[in-house]
Amino acid sequence: MPLYSRAKSILRTITSQAESTERSLDRLRESRVKHQYSLHEKFGMAAVCFIFLFIGAPMGAIIRKGGFGYPILVSIFFFIAFIVMTIFCKKVAETFVIDAVLAAWLPNIILFPIGIILTWRAMNDSKIINIDKYTAFFTRLFRSKKTEVEAETETEAS
Repeated sequence: MPLYSRAKSILRTITSQAESTERSLDRLRESRVKHQYSLHEKFGMAAVCFIFLFIGAPMGAIIRKGGFGYPILVSIFFFIAFIVMTIFCKKVAETFVIDAVLAAWLPNIILFPIGIILTWRAMNDSKIINIDKYTAFFTRLFRSKKTEVEAETETEAS
């Protein structure tokens, strides 16, 4: 019996050490993710300054109505979107859903094409959204459906 109780005690000790090591590894992994995210977030913050240059400058050139306030309002919207994406990506990285490096750069990856498109549109002196183009599309779409419905009712009436 003493051999059985000694084996049981050793088994408890080994189980306790394994659980303690597992908790320690989880804390170590979480710490590594936080450090990686923090390092790459610093570089990402430097890069986003240039990205916001490619977003803010075209806003002043493209949006002419509303004076000075409307382009600033749109730029603030992009800044708030960036902050929300940064917070979201940090939480996602800390829960190990995506890699910390990707999470730190993801807001920049999302905003960079938007900045390039806005700069391209400003260089070509075009609007951000051509409302006339979309209005004409939906007018044609609804008009064609209306004519189809009228044609069906005329054939049924005959």
